[in-house]
Amino acid sequence: MLKGALDAFAERGYDGMSLRELGRRLDVSHALLTARYGSKEGLWFAALEYALAHAEQGWRQTAGDPALDDLQALRLGIVQQIMFAASFPQVVRILNHEGGVDSDRIRFVVDRFVTPLRPLVEVRLKRLRAAGQIRSLSYEALHFMVVHGPAALFANTVESELLGAHPPAGNDAVRRHAEAMADVIIFGLSSPPGTGAAPTQEN
Repeated sequence: MLKGALDAFAERGYDGMSLRELGRRLDVSHALLTARYGSKEGLWFAALEYALAHAEQGWRQTAGDPALDDLQALRLGIVQQIMFAASFPQVVRILNHEGGVDSDRIRFVVDRFVTPLRPLVEVRLKRLRAAGQIRSLSYEALHFMVVHGPAALFANTVESELLGAHPPAGNDAVRRHAEAMADVIIFGLSSPPGTGAAPTQEN
């Protein structure tokens, strides 16, 4: 039911989807949806919670793993985020609907998932910058680079098709793609040997 709700909200946006239409799509009564989730917004929150909890778990385990050095943790987090985007392409499409207008929904995503994870990532970024291992890049810039950039291949299906792109299918192919994209991002962040961090703007 939550997967179907993600599909519907990704396609039509929150305002373009009613509980009755959702019920028809999910082959359940809108009364059942109301009884279980309270409202359309309640269903939206539940669907995003269901999806984003997967990404949250991966970032928490990776960012907090003492066996990984900071660069390894950052790379693995990026790999996991791209694999999440392949499994839940609806999420970025929904964020594209929501991200330009202030609402309780976009604030829920930021307050519930992004803000609590941010310190775990920032502490590793700070150490990497201090050691001269990466260029000085704001957390916000990295967020959009990692969360939205690689996900477009999976989320923007029509654009991908028109470009002749073929999103990888199957876990092994998706992981190879994710690792390649993560390496490109890490390479771009890494400072040239012996030069230290590039003199760009701090947070």
